[in-house]
Amino acid sequence: MHAHKLNVTIQDDHRVEVQLPADFPEGPAEIIVLTTAGDDDHLSSQQRMLATLAELRSVQLTPEEEEILDGFETFRKEHPFRLASLTEEI
Repeated sequence: MHAHKLNVTIQDDHRVEVQLPADFPEGPAEIIVLTTAGDDDHLSSQQRMLATLAELRSVQLTPEEEEILDGFETFRKEHPFRLASLTEEI
């Protein structure tokens, strides 16, 4: 698999022209367009959640945070619970 990333600006005509490097292989390809511009209103809740998860994964954890995460799996095994068993009170 080959990938090429570049930043573009979408103009009013909504057209984008892409020039790939000469060593990029010929043949079928898939194009995915991602944007971070605009209102969050245009993003579904799932897209916002995925964007937040991607941001969280990119954060460098402190040694203290790493220690807490390392112990979390042991804690879960010692204190199991199911979120489905929780009820919402209004």
